[in-house]
Amino acid sequence: MRPHPETISPTAHYTGTVWVRNGLAPASFATRQGEALYQGLRPMNAVLRAAGGPSLEAMLLARHQVIDHLLDRAFAAGQIGAVVELAAGLSGRGARMAARHGPAITYLETDLPHMADNKRAALARAGLGGEHHRVVAVDVLRDDGALSLSEACRELPPGRGLAVISEGLLNYFPRADVTTLWRRLRRVLAGFPHGLYLADLHLEEDNQGPLTAGFRQLLSVFVRGSVHLHFADVSTCRRELELAGFARSELHCPEVFTDLVPAADAVSARRVRVVEAWA
Repeated sequence: MRPHPETISPTAHYTGTVWVRNGLAPASFATRQGEALYQGLRPMNAVLRAAGGPSLEAMLLARHQVIDHLLDRAFAAGQIGAVVELAAGLSGRGARMAARHGPAITYLETDLPHMADNKRAALARAGLGGEHHRVVAVDVLRDDGALSLSEACRELPPGRGLAVISEGLLNYFPRADVTTLWRRLRRVLAGFPHGLYLADLHLEEDNQGPLTAGFRQLLSVFVRGSVHLHFADVSTCRRELELAGFARSELHCPEVFTDLVPAADAVSARRVRVVEAWA
């Protein structure tokens, strides 16, 4: 277990409120802490946008909606029938996918035990969840045994392709933990007919200049830890994914999907990449 697993919790509360305010999650997913953070960060977002910099909320919407699009595309192509969302927090994606696809998809949301309990309660308040949409406790840094991803995936239907999503997670871990996580995910995905990995990350080449530096510093204070830029460019990141065992990968810029992310301005969308990697 991480020595301070609560360091990611403020992000979960804040993003939960962002999803609710933008119609991407039920109202029961909003929390008082998340609303307080949302209101507290509104002046900062306004100042950054007025100065031509990125907006945190717009960047979050860009990555979230592009991941949704890529997931739906894989499902429509018949490549996946099960999804595991790591560190799901108060994301509304599981509820949306369960409502959209019904029993044709099995959706497993995971997080550390305390956050998993909170998510179950939020789903219950909204009258959501069930056999095909469940929440389980998982620590992404565990290799095997209780709370490991491999253990959680044992209850998934083995004949269906599996998509694993890690949104808002990678940039809070050092590079060694990220590459180890990728190798672990590749081993899990190898047990399914098709294996897809979707994630967001920030590259050094996309995040230069004083405004971006200030944005990163604010994020570090916000999550009570360092925000890591693990890779200099696209080719370096793709090479690490290949070394982890992924057969092919793309690092999408959300700006390319402007028709899908109308709430995201171009400046913010350029700051993040969405990883699409196939095992």
